[in-house]
Amino acid sequence: MNLKSIAQKYWETHPHAASQGQWTSNPIIGETVYRRMSGGQSSKHWLSWLIESYFYGKHFQRVLCPGCGVGSHEIILAKSGIANVIDAFDFSEASILFAPKEACKAHVKINFYIDDLNTFSIPEGIKYDLVICSGSLHHVKELERFLSLIQKILHPDGYFIVNEYVGDCYNIYNDKQIDIINKLLACFPPELRSSSEQKFKNATIEQVMQHDPSECVRSKLILPFLEYYFIPEFLQLFGGSILHILYPLLNNNSFSNLENLEASTIVRLLLVIPLLPGMVGTPALFIAFFA
Repeated sequence: MNLKSIAQKYWETHPHAASQGQWTSNPIIGETVYRRMSGGQSSKHWLSWLIESYFYGKHFQRVLCPGCGVGSHEIILAKSGIANVIDAFDFSEASILFAPKEACKAHVKINFYIDDLNTFSIPEGIKYDLVICSGSLHHVKELERFLSLIQKILHPDGYFIVNEYVGDCYNIYNDKQIDIINKLLACFPPELRSSSEQKFKNATIEQVMQHDPSECVRSKLILPFLEYYFIPEFLQLFGGSILHILYPLLNNNSFSNLENLEASTIVRLLLVIPLLPGMVGTPALFIAFFA
């Protein structure tokens, strides 16, 4: 089985994986991260803020959402009425079978179809004034092809919205990062951890290839490539290169109560760590609007 087939099989059997277990579902993390994403303007979900504030008063003729998964973001867009036409594709047949049913329940029309992020094409003459990638670009191996094609199909005054992981490829981290994570993990008693594991260990390349070889395949190149192909209009790096790795190792129920001052403080401190001068690691995720 080739690498594409392995990745496709994973997403066929786990179509909801991208929307489950998100660290931003923790209200403390969500509030902090969304505020950073909006440049301090709002703690609303990033897409709600984008539609209601950043794009306030704007209307788009045609929107493209590559790597749409089960269509959650596309349904939010459609319900907002911000666009006349929304085209969305994914290579997972299971996702594309599920997404239209959810759109139907929401009473919105979205053109869902099957295509591949690395090989997709757009019919000649079709242009978009808004393209959104949320959690899909880090699965693209052919980044140069993908970005040059988006550049070609985007109207001159159009927007390319990216909400992405831009950290280490394959989620395999450097020794200094792992050392920091394990020193922090050692500070937590067993009852505040999600397992009995005493140390975090990198996945091996072999493990990555067996699981989903498209995961973060060239993620560390995303930001420099974006800035090569597009002019940034709004860019917010919002950190997380330590907590993003550490959070799954913790007992998440213990750190999700906004009224628990101790839990809230610990989570916010862990989110601040990579933003301090001299700390190792690039921001794990970011949102950028490119025009």
